[in-house]
Amino acid sequence: MYGLSLEELYNFLVEEADMPPFMEYNENINLVPASNVEYRDKIRGALVSLAIGDVYGSYLEGQLSREVEYINNFLKGDRYAVSLNITDDTEMTIMLAESLIIHQGFYPEDMANRFVRQSITQMGNTIKEFIYNYRDRKTPWYKSGVESAGNGAVMRCAPIALINYGDFISLKIMAGIQSAITHMDQMAIASSIAHGTAIAYLMNLPPFSLKEKEDLCKFIATCGKSIKGIETNVYRTRENNQIANLYTRLNIELMEAVQKDLDVDETRERWGSGAYVLESLPYGLLVFLNSPNDYEKILKQCLMARDTDTVASLALTLAGAYLGFNHIPKGYINKLKNLEEILALADRLFELSLKNRSNNPYRRMRENISESKSQDEIDKLMWKGIKYNKQEHYQQSVKYFEDLIVQHPEAKKNERIKLHIIEAYEGLGTKLLKEEAYEEALKYFKKALAYDLNHPIILCDLAITYLNLDDLNKAEKYARRSVEIAPEYEIGREVLEAITSIKRKS
Repeated sequence: MYGLSLEELYNFLVEEADMPPFMEYNENINLVPASNVEYRDKIRGALVSLAIGDVYGSYLEGQLSREVEYINNFLKGDRYAVSLNITDDTEMTIMLAESLIIHQGFYPEDMANRFVRQSITQMGNTIKEFIYNYRDRKTPWYKSGVESAGNGAVMRCAPIALINYGDFISLKIMAGIQSAITHMDQMAIASSIAHGTAIAYLMNLPPFSLKEKEDLCKFIATCGKSIKGIETNVYRTRENNQIANLYTRLNIELMEAVQKDLDVDETRERWGSGAYVLESLPYGLLVFLNSPNDYEKILKQCLMARDTDTVASLALTLAGAYLGFNHIPKGYINKLKNLEEILALADRLFELSLKNRSNNPYRRMRENISESKSQDEIDKLMWKGIKYNKQEHYQQSVKYFEDLIVQHPEAKKNERIKLHIIEAYEGLGTKLLKEEAYEEALKYFKKALAYDLNHPIILCDLAITYLNLDDLNKAEKYARRSVEIAPEYEIGREVLEAITSIKRKS
């Protein structure tokens, strides 16, 4: 499991753990790092602000009538001020950050082990159930998650965005998987992706640059685009039992609230602001967008939420990623007990982020300059691969396309090139299938599927291969997906009917 690439890990979890296939609906978002942004300060700002939201929210929850007095006392640092402790929001974020730093990469099994081994303050019911499944029932970590749309996953996902602010694909896969470890639910997964996208987007903006309503709407549209199509289940609101999901709440309701300057308090009453992620994340976004350049006002508005600490963590993480550490009022920062630990983690995350070349604005500028030269090399390898495809020499074609992807990884995002790569893998897989080399055929069909998870022919090829390997359950799974995606595909229907017939007889 530790040696798998992100794509291989994703495919494994979809196939073996029935994780929602959230990458099937992928719309790429171009996160553009800027050379005039101080990313160390931004990462510090986001992580420290997450902790501030957690400690202030948990400490002031239920004391709304004295809200202003408490805030002023903290800022003045008078005798009423206290040193505040973090709770589960920050603790689980730290566990994720430590895992990323120690392994210099994303290893969800290590995350799962940390959740089980380390103490968590005030943990929610979903986390308790995950721990019971994994530690006590000995269920594999990737099957221990609970189908819950609570906010336990989104509240900890910030470190994923902090190391992928220029790489949306990696951000989306990591954010979705880290959520699925404990919250194996479409909306919970979507919430982590949307929040991670929001953090990364804001990190690439200069502080205090969000001034026009058009800029706010562009930000909302980007967050909505990041999760489009993920939620296919039916969800209902707790306030009025209406059908809704996170995508519609962000893309339609949040957009309308910002465009029409709807009252924040009235909107909160209509949406709710509890532990249901359909409530907490949209409200946190609304509070931030209502006053993006006023840190104190954002915190005060969060104190009106039902799930105060989580909403404050979500909203202030956005504010910290946008404004940076140096623009957080020092009165808040000084009340954190574990400030030095958080700053050290932030600095290590910054160093880790530099390993991803997509986060480097200067390298991306250089890549744009050399793009025409690279294109010549890409074209040479691509046309050789296409030539061998036409001659049905698929082994040679696969070699050229794999050389192309090794030398130019960005080429696999090109839709035209992807079609030819799929043709090469599918052709080689079919040849091996005819030769009864089923395990080898399976390998190449899966490589083809990685480029298009909704390809009905590849799905049917996999079904036939698993049928020959006497794995009827997986054969039926792929055949059924093929038919669901393309009901008109006659071969897919015939294969599914044959498999179900065999299962009935056995």
